[in-house]
Amino acid sequence: MGLPWGCGHPSFTGHARGLLTSVVTLLLLQLGSAQITVVGPGHPVTATVGQDVVLPCHLSPQRDARTLEIRWIRDKFFEIVHHYRNGEDLYGEQMKAYAGRTELARNGLSAGILDLRITGLRPSDDGLYICTVEDADAYDEAIVQLEVSATGANPHLSLGSYEAGGVRVLCQSAGWYPLPQLLWRDARGQHLPSVSQTHSQDQEGLFEIEGAVIMTGSVEGPLSCVVRSSRLQQERESSLHIAAPFFHNAQPWMVALALVLVLLAVSIGLGVYLFRKQGKLAAQGWSGGRCSVEIPPWVWSRPEPWPREVCRRRKGMFSWGCQRP
Repeated sequence: MGLPWGCGHPSFTGHARGLLTSVVTLLLLQLGSAQITVVGPGHPVTATVGQDVVLPCHLSPQRDARTLEIRWIRDKFFEIVHHYRNGEDLYGEQMKAYAGRTELARNGLSAGILDLRITGLRPSDDGLYICTVEDADAYDEAIVQLEVSATGANPHLSLGSYEAGGVRVLCQSAGWYPLPQLLWRDARGQHLPSVSQTHSQDQEGLFEIEGAVIMTGSVEGPLSCVVRSSRLQQERESSLHIAAPFFHNAQPWMVALALVLVLLAVSIGLGVYLFRKQGKLAAQGWSGGRCSVEIPPWVWSRPEPWPREVCRRRKGMFSWGCQRP
């Protein structure tokens, strides 16, 4: 005998609904357990060359990470900085630059803390790092930016050659990271343009910067060289005061011309003096037509005839027509 239309077995319908609810709940639990969320600091981590640094990273919500596979990777090279799996640190794929310098925070793994410690920071450590976590069913990652800095030595100022009507001043400073700025300032704080600027890196990756400026006599007061790190907001400054006589030598042709003019003036003056002196001596050599030159007695004692003309030279002058007194 058939069942009426629209009627069914109440017990079968309730069982189907219960089974469907259980399956959905199980799936949701599995999805929830498989989901992994990795969280980074959300801001750059700053540190100084030579120091140790901790790159923070954790799971959210908090869960035990000891059974997960954790990798810290350099974003620039996509190579392994540190690798952890099944409770062990694996160093087979680690970058040589980080050998013996990394450590995962083991005491925090049970709470989902994945912090990585790097010791003895180098300029080459600067950049982006990726904290990755995975298990058989899920994967997630977070990016951590590390900013490495180093403040160099005070600028060293020195004088170069004369150039373009002024004195070339050099400024040099080493031990910076990243590449700093080099600025010139006068006594009023006004910036002066550099005529040249160069930089280089040593074996450790630290920068040395050198700049030059032409300082003329129009620049008042001391000249300052400022080397500034934009990352650390720090700067080093040194000043130099150049005495006025240095600028007199900035125009060698003018100095030579002035020297020639001085020598010429001295020569002319000396010539005029000698000419006048000679005129006075000539005037003194003649006095009323008589010889003012003293004639030795032996001349007058000579027997006649005497020389018609007795000539004696005195200080370059000749007296003619001297007669016996």
